[in-house]
Amino acid sequence: MIWAVVPVKDFQTAKQRLRAVLTPNERQALARAMLEDVLAALAQVRELDRLVLVTREPHAVTLARRFGAFILSEPSNRGQTAAVERAFAQARRQGASAVLALPGDVPLIAPTDVEAILRAGERADLVLVPSRDGRGTNAMWLRLPLGLPLRFGEDSFRFHHRAAQERALRTIVLDLPRVALDVDAPEDLGELARRYSAAPELALRSPTAALFEERGWLARFK
Repeated sequence: MIWAVVPVKDFQTAKQRLRAVLTPNERQALARAMLEDVLAALAQVRELDRLVLVTREPHAVTLARRFGAFILSEPSNRGQTAAVERAFAQARRQGASAVLALPGDVPLIAPTDVEAILRAGERADLVLVPSRDGRGTNAMWLRLPLGLPLRFGEDSFRFHHRAAQERALRTIVLDLPRVALDVDAPEDLGELARRYSAAPELALRSPTAALFEERGWLARFK
């Protein structure tokens, strides 16, 4: 049984690094749209047995119900690392064979990206997808019940890769450009706008792309 886990912080406090370019309402709308894109991609992958959100955000809970996801509630926003640790522990207790952890802010992700990670997992203990700057961990697939110390955030990719080497885990690193683009900083908005403009097919049925179009962000950030 393979779980997909998405940690989601409160939308009201999401994307603080975008305060210089987006209003609070715009940041909340962006967080909701990106999460919807991620859930839509995951929901199309038949190899995933359970989709789990770790959150206390009411709007995220509503989205989760639309996609048949389970909610692992948390009493407070303790951060991505604590949320993923909580989900991994729950997955072990319930007999999952592997867990795929993804953030809710990779709106370009496609079902084929998820399938590529799962295929790599068939011959590995750990699959890592780094962020586009090579510093963050934008996706992690881990075979259970193996353990790995977690530390998401800046330089997390190097931390996770080194920890895997120390434990002699069979590790595969995948270069997946769509998954590598997480939206945290103003320059990420620009990169996302450029990709939507250069490849309109990416925008089909995408809530995030629709938001960019409605708010005029394609021209504003390109």
